[in-house]
This record gives sequence, structure tokens and C-alpha cells, in this order.
Amino acid sequence: MRRVTGRLAHGLCRRLRAASLLEAVVAAVLFLTAFAAAMELVPRLTVRDDDALLVAEAEYRVGQVFGKYATGLWPCGEYAEQYGWGSVEIRIAFYRDFADMQVVTVMAQVGGSRKKIVHKQLVSCVQ
Repeated sequence: MRRVTGRLAHGLCRRLRAASLLEAVVAAVLFLTAFAAAMELVPRLTVRDDDALLVAEAEYRVGQVFGKYATGLWPCGEYAEQYGWGSVEIRIAFYRDFADMQVVTVMAQVGGSRKKIVHKQLVSCVQ
């Protein structure tokens, strides 16, 4: 092997100047603050205390209700259906100025959770 000499050897032995204690403490506080903020936000964004079975039933009921009210036979207005897990609100309105088009909006709120299910569709009216 070759012996390391000259500028290369001088570069290997050179040390970085140490930062002051104050700079190290400030950097540590900033990193810890960012870490704590991230750890606080992650559970809020990912973990919910929703009951998966109730949410699945709500999705199923919204699909059924949507099929029932999106036929174009119902007059414009607001309707509601109550279930054990929460309520489903149905809003039927004319689409802009068209007398033969309706906007059907079905909204479900699962009781005791933040889960809200919304389905909206444009349907043609049956005269």
C-alpha cells in the first residue's frame, strides 16, 4: 500500500471547529419542537375512533337511500331517515333553471363520530 502524504494527509487530520454550546442547544430545541409537532399531528390525521361496522352500514344505507330517491319520481324538497347509527338527509332540488333535471344530495352523519358521507348526482325528472 502507498503511504498517505502531503495535502491528503493534512486534509484527513483536519478537524471541524466545534459549535458553541448555545448553538447546539438551540438546534436541539428546534429539532425537538419539530418532532413533537409531527408526533402530535400524525395520530390526528390517521387514527379515528370510528366504529368500522357502523361506517360500513352507513355506506350501505346511503347507497340504498340514494337508489330510492335518485329515480326522478320524488318532488323537490328535503327528506330524512333515521337509523340506529345516525341519520340520512336527502335534499332534492332543481338543477339551475331546468325543470326536467334534479340534483339529488344524500348526506349521512354517523352518530358519535366525525364521519360524514355525501353522495350527489344529477338525475332527470320523470314527469
